Amino acid sequence: MKKRSIAAALSVSLASFGCGHTLSTKVGLVSIGQLQGRTLPVTLEGKVVQGEDCGYSYSLSNAVRDALKGTSYDTMVDVDVSNTTGVLVPSNCIQVKGTAIDSSRLPTEGEVP
Repeated sequence: MKKRSIAAALSVSLASFGCGHTLSTKVGLVSIGQLQGRTLPVTLEGKVVQGEDCGYSYSLSNAVRDALKGTSYDTMVDVDVSNTTGVLVPSNCIQVKGTAIDSSRLPTEGEVP
């Protein structure tokens, strides 16, 4: 009986926490705005925002939309992206964290910043 309870506890632990992985990477720019004809200055200042998308089907674009939700920003720069997968579907997530900017305030080509 004791062996079964230990096996059950190990199975629950593995299903909850194990058999998954986390991959982190850095992305220079993601945007849901209009960047055509815009140039990026060397230095950018903005608010640091973060968002995520989880579940059976998840995407970077939904995580970015979540991060920018409720703000006037439409672009993120210097973005840390973390992708986590596991045995249980709710543990499959993508998280983003980066500096948010408003692309309409970026200078256009030929314009002096």
